[in-house]
Amino acid sequence: MSTATLSPASGVLAAIAVNGGLKVAEWGLRRAARRSDPDRVRRRIEARKLAEAALAERDAMIRSSVAQLF
Repeated sequence: MSTATLSPASGVLAAIAVNGGLKVAEWGLRRAARRSDPDRVRRRIEARKLAEAALAERDAMIRSSVAQLF
């Protein structure tokens, strides 16, 4: 079997594939760093608690307005 490439463009395609793989790996490392950042995790927990409180308040207002209709 020959080691010659079948097409001159195969080197270009290989370079594109390698660069794409490196970009995906870099994105994965950045994502992992973001997900494990303690400050970011704390802010997300606080935001979720605020959202839950706002929803509870909204639901209470809806219940009281419906009760006043009857």
